[in-house]
Amino acid sequence: MPSLFDHLSAHVGGDDPGGITPLDIADLPADQRQVMLSLLREQAGTTDGVAIEFLNTKFAGKITDIESVLEHLVRDGWLIVFGEKPNLHYRVNLRAKRGSNASFGLWSVLSDRISKDRPG
Repeated sequence: MPSLFDHLSAHVGGDDPGGITPLDIADLPADQRQVMLSLLREQAGTTDGVAIEFLNTKFAGKITDIESVLEHLVRDGWLIVFGEKPNLHYRVNLRAKRGSNASFGLWSVLSDRISKDRPG
């Protein structure tokens, strides 16, 4: 059954979901990838945002210019920044989950394919 999000997207037009998927992170430079993975691991990193003080403490000695890394991630759409200096919070800009019109589950499709691919 289509979700409200699907109906609104169809009505508005355009299929640009915005945001990123976790698989996109693999292509980032090492410092940016470290920050993104850290934010994904923190529950607040995907909901309320993580304070700049937390990131400064976590990456002290590991990343030399954390503020530059964060600026690049915000500029490129990987992070959303909230608040005003010096109380900035960063949140991962994840792509919205889309509803499914399919009447089957992912796991059943995968298990069917695996059983067909097995020899014998």
